[in-house]
Amino acid sequence: MQLCRQVFDALTWALADVDDPIVDELILASVVPAPSASRVQVTLVPSRDDIDPDVALERVRAHAEELREEVASEVTRRRVPELVFRIGRLDELPR
Repeated sequence: MQLCRQVFDALTWALADVDDPIVDELILASVVPAPSASRVQVTLVPSRDDIDPDVALERVRAHAEELREEVASEVTRRRVPELVFRIGRLDELPR
């Protein structure tokens, strides 16, 4: 889906700009409709096993509004989708 790809691309850059050591250790794995394009699920995966998923999710959520604003500036839609974050596992990354 084109929107998910646009959100993925925008988040790739936006996450790199976040000044947070925990967020810096997260890898963007996927963006999928949840359940439609008005809401997307963003899966991030810790780059190391010693990162607590609950802490990582808390840190991402602390930056959620900032990330959504960045997505809004890049996505070509009248309404920006709601971003729902989840922390996945390293084995969920595409190979």
